[in-house]
Amino acid sequence: MVSWQALIGCALVLTGLVIESAASRHWRAGARADRIDARAALALGLPALGLAVMAAPFA
Repeated sequence: MVSWQALIGCALVLTGLVIESAASRHWRAGARADRIDARAALALGLPALGLAVMAAPFA
């Protein structure tokens, strides 16, 4: 049986990858980026958070 911790962690990682894909399509389309691109921050932060959730020793 899969734990909720693993499911939530995988969901966060996959969401980050989807956001990264959308951000790269946005950049390739030549759209102007904001100073702090929220998509780039989410693309880095969500997978890191997901891996941290999966590695955390919750009981």
